[in-house]
Amino acid sequence: MKIKSSCILVLIFLFAQGYAMHHEIKAANQSVSKVKGIVFHDRSGDGSYNPRKDKPLEGVAVSNGREIAVSDKNGYYELPLRDNSVIFIIKPSNWMVPVSDDQLPEFFYVHSPTGATGTKFQGLPATGHLPESVNFPLYPSDEPDSYKVVIFGDTQPRNEQEIYYIARDALPELTGINAAFGVTMGDNVFDDLDLFEPLTSVISTVGIPWRYVLGNHDIDFTGNNNTDARGAWYRKFGPSYYSFSYGPAHYIVLDNIRWIVEDEKRYYRTGLGADQMEFLRNEIARLDNDQLVVLLAHIPFAGSTAWEDESEQQAFYEILAGHPNSLSLVAHTHRHYHHFIGEDEGFPGAQPHHMISVGTVCGSWWTGSPDEYGIPHAMMSDGTPTSYNLLHIDGDEWKMSLKATRRPADFQMHIYVPEVVTPGESENMMVVANIFNALPSAEVEMKIGDGGQWIRMERNQRHDPVRIAVMKREEMLGDVPWRNLGSERISEHIWEARSASRLEPGAHVIHVRAKDKWWEYEGRQIIYVQ
Repeated sequence: MKIKSSCILVLIFLFAQGYAMHHEIKAANQSVSKVKGIVFHDRSGDGSYNPRKDKPLEGVAVSNGREIAVSDKNGYYELPLRDNSVIFIIKPSNWMVPVSDDQLPEFFYVHSPTGATGTKFQGLPATGHLPESVNFPLYPSDEPDSYKVVIFGDTQPRNEQEIYYIARDALPELTGINAAFGVTMGDNVFDDLDLFEPLTSVISTVGIPWRYVLGNHDIDFTGNNNTDARGAWYRKFGPSYYSFSYGPAHYIVLDNIRWIVEDEKRYYRTGLGADQMEFLRNEIARLDNDQLVVLLAHIPFAGSTAWEDESEQQAFYEILAGHPNSLSLVAHTHRHYHHFIGEDEGFPGAQPHHMISVGTVCGSWWTGSPDEYGIPHAMMSDGTPTSYNLLHIDGDEWKMSLKATRRPADFQMHIYVPEVVTPGESENMMVVANIFNALPSAEVEMKIGDGGQWIRMERNQRHDPVRIAVMKREEMLGDVPWRNLGSERISEHIWEARSASRLEPGAHVIHVRAKDKWWEYEGRQIIYVQ
């Protein structure tokens, strides 16, 4: 009996131990299947949460790239955790996150137990065990209702020489600008991901926080899936999609590059994927209906690269239609144009969605003859010069301006007429104006001479004759030591009209004026009548 009793006691002890171990393992698994932490006002300024000094912040959103949690009165949040995910804070208005020496906002934690990388560039190393608490510091910041954002289209340097072009072309006039922050709209580099470091270092000289959107040339093409292709991006920039508020506006950065590997074929299409679509739904749903939302992505949502999944494109349009006070900024095309996604493209909103494909800092990939400073003129295929944009926010209203690099602010068009005409030719002469940022609905007029009559100009989507003339002049040079311009493309911002009277011999000034709901533009050109 004593032996049996001892055995029973041993069995009970072992069962209890096994039960305890089972629940310890289960609890451990549960702890690593969730991420939790504190959002706090970092009063001490050291980036670490100190309960005796720092103040927890209530009502701040945090996301895992799919779900969104809001911190409670103790600053506490909790989210599901998946491998290869990025946990990020959704910066609220009137608060700022830390920035690095390269002016990169630091607002995320990357969780990748095995790492993510292709074979050509250094990717993201394994991040190891999840910290017990992933905390996010915030700092008070006075964010006005009216401000500017600097918008760069593709910078896309192939090498350090082309980073020099960026540094000498666009950046000097921007240094010290009174703007809230800057954004580069993807294709930050041209396939060489080792250029992330020198590029961000150069752009940091502008002196404002800078955000970078993922482009199709910013991934490692040796990556065998979407995650591994983004390894270098995660290492340098963190999440490829996220959101934040600044002043009255809310910004949603999207990653719409889908990397597809099929046997030996590797290519990209437009798309967001299930997790990002769910994040977008959750994010839009929690915003006030009338808050201005600015979507930032690389590839245009319509009229460009095909979507991987057309049903996803339609679902995306339905999300946008549910928040009418929104706009989209994209790049990728190396042209500047306004596009209104409407009913004919399957958009279900009461009004079309305004999307702007912004002109690029690199123009047409740093091609064309160099100027006296050695920088290629790189005129874009639609005749737009190398340029950047300024997004002007004023409460729930917005407008966009374009600034040609190293040109006066009022250089907003070029006008094409023959250099010399006869009096007879002048009587029915075509005048063509390329007004780079004018809205399609702009009212445009021309006149010849101070006493001439204003003539309405009609919008005509066509090739820019100035761009064609530039190409012809450069082709006449034969073999040259620089990269030649690519072919011209249809311009969305051409207006034209014919002169209505015979001109006397001599020089005459052609005046063009344009007006849309945002701006008024003026330009002049000289013609000589022989």
